[in-house]
Amino acid sequence: MRNQIKSLLISTLTTAFVLVAATAMAVDLTENDKAKLLADKSIRKPLPNSGNNGFYGGTGYTIIDAPVEVVWAAARDWSSYHKIFPKTVSVKEVSRKGHNSLLKMKMGHKLISIDYFVSVKVNPDKRIISFKLVRNKPHDIEESRGYWRLFPQKDGRTLVAYVVAAQIPMGIINLIKPELVAKIQRNLIGAPKALKKWINKHKERYKK
Repeated sequence: MRNQIKSLLISTLTTAFVLVAATAMAVDLTENDKAKLLADKSIRKPLPNSGNNGFYGGTGYTIIDAPVEVVWAAARDWSSYHKIFPKTVSVKEVSRKGHNSLLKMKMGHKLISIDYFVSVKVNPDKRIISFKLVRNKPHDIEESRGYWRLFPQKDGRTLVAYVVAAQIPMGIINLIKPELVAKIQRNLIGAPKALKKWINKHKERYKK
């Protein structure tokens, strides 16, 4: 029965991911979305059920005032992820083969730590970085998958799209204060905004 529930969960997450990923691939933005981006604002589009029962998913967008090569380098700077993204304690590249990497992730805060591994595939031609939970290695979460995609703009800036779907066990969620649970969604889907803030301060380090 437990395996059936887990299979259903993975299937639901996969469906949610595919739905939101299709939107990001096409960058299907409304006129209001475009106006926000041009006004230097970031966009969060959570799925309707995001935030319920430990599930989080959605899409984030932002435009970064830097060429795509700079943003691409920063998005692949795993060793700086703990400085770029909130609640990221550490990220270590365990192995790499060609454009594929295995990363060990540690998330959390002072009271709770979550460890897991993700496989990362980098597509330099399409400027896509996709990631997925490695289930045959120790993991404190049920699922995590998503991708970054960069779209160079004519004015030399870069449109960033980020898609994510994740499931955190309720045993962990129940240990976290409600206000921190709400922050999980904001931080998760708001990753492009965090990357933008980092690049605005450290742009020079990623220039060749």
